[in-house]
Amino acid sequence: MTFWKRNILPEADAQTVCSALQEVLVSLIDLGLQGKQAHWNLFGPNFQSLHEKLDAIVETARLTSDEVAERMNQLGIAPDGRRNTVAESSPLANYSSDFEPVPQALHLIGDRLHTAVETIRTARKTVADPDPMTEDLLIAVSQQVEEHLWMIQAMEHEVGAGEPSKLP
Repeated sequence: MTFWKRNILPEADAQTVCSALQEVLVSLIDLGLQGKQAHWNLFGPNFQSLHEKLDAIVETARLTSDEVAERMNQLGIAPDGRRNTVAESSPLANYSSDFEPVPQALHLIGDRLHTAVETIRTARKTVADPDPMTEDLLIAVSQQVEEHLWMIQAMEHEVGAGEPSKLP
């Protein structure tokens, strides 16, 4: 905790909450980065609709990661969004560095959105008791990310990308 701030939560609770928020933060930062990677390296039928949808996913990831980081600040713990931290601790699988056809890109992005949703939902359970305010934030973030997942899954079906993957 910092000396210049009046604590909102007991320090142990703030540490628990911010540890969960840190996991969400790196997931959202990575989702934004991987969304842009997919956006740049996409080709094939239905290119335009996915290209635009990826921009919306990136925008959501950037805005919600800022909200998560600012909540950590409010609780007196510095968020860590540095590239090494994100690379070392993100639960999202690495995205391809190559060009991807629309069906494969939908599949890859769907998997990453699903992982992000699981991370957010796990964090929500962790913070529910010590900090209902943070739980509310994570519910709102999850709703946005889950909406993108729903749309990507619908697009997968539309382009015949097959069944969404069954993540563990």
